[in-house]
Amino acid sequence: MQNNLNTKIAEGNVSLRNIIEEDLIKIIKGLSSEELLDAYRSLSSLKTKSNSNLRIREKNNQLEKDIIKEYNTHLRSQNKADSTVKDYINISVKFSSYIRKNRIKFESLAMSDIDQYLSFIRSRNISNNTYAKLINCIRSFLRFLNQREYIKKDFASLIKIPSKVESIKEELSDLDIKNIKNYLPARKEKYRNENLRDIVIFNLGIDCGLRRQEFINLNWEDINLKENSINIKNSKGRKNRVVYFNKDLRELLYLYRKLNGKYINAIIRGAHGKRITKCSLQNIISRIFKESKTYRKNLTLHSLRHTYAERLRRKGVDLPTISKLLGHSRLDTTDIYLHVNKDDFKMAVL
Repeated sequence: MQNNLNTKIAEGNVSLRNIIEEDLIKIIKGLSSEELLDAYRSLSSLKTKSNSNLRIREKNNQLEKDIIKEYNTHLRSQNKADSTVKDYINISVKFSSYIRKNRIKFESLAMSDIDQYLSFIRSRNISNNTYAKLINCIRSFLRFLNQREYIKKDFASLIKIPSKVESIKEELSDLDIKNIKNYLPARKEKYRNENLRDIVIFNLGIDCGLRRQEFINLNWEDINLKENSINIKNSKGRKNRVVYFNKDLRELLYLYRKLNGKYINAIIRGAHGKRITKCSLQNIISRIFKESKTYRKNLTLHSLRHTYAERLRRKGVDLPTISKLLGHSRLDTTDIYLHVNKDDFKMAVL
């Protein structure tokens, strides 16, 4: 029978369901009344069990969704930024999905299950810093599950946080800035006003110190061209701050707004007019660095923010003011952005 079934499937042109139905009819015709009754009872039992398993899976899936929704609310109640909440939720969903696929219930979760998941993640050859971030997210989720009594033990306290590798923080030199500013206006555009948009992005970075998400969230309503200021709202740690820009950037923003005819909503938009994404923004900056011959391994979008802080320091702006303009809560965080060198030490004593 199995060989006959395989032959029919190989021949094609007939659905698998039709083949099975045809063979079942032949089998049924050959059964006695008693055998037919036994077969019916077996199939009915199988259907009942299948429906029961389906209901259990649906119930577990719904519980998982409810837990994630509850966790989302919990994170927002802690005043975490939208981007932080999104990262934590994404990692928690992946962890929950792994647990479900391996048929592990939250209430029976063991440390060995968590170790297996973390080992699986580590095998994907991710960086130490990315792994450390993931560990922090997993610990937060496990701590929440334990506090709400979805799991029985405080597994979060058993997971060691790996040490982060301090990456080299690079800023742009005056020559780098000059080269980029010469390159951008002369570059061949892929679409209308692409160069002007990228000039605006670059100058917002080095003159205002915007974070990646702040670029993305920035709206025309946040710009005050009379006061030469930007009202940055609901940023990292859900903090607001005001930064100021020079007359050159004011003229760029005015021209960019006039040429695009956009006076509301997103300032930085992609090729199709929609609000820019994280990936597209990073690609824009990477292209600028490479094509202007300023590319170095540690230069990123965030390097524009480091450049902003360093330029303020060189102008003699004090550390508390720089910290406030960057939106930092602690001065030691700001200190990471400043690059004191041998010449600075000489100037201090001569």
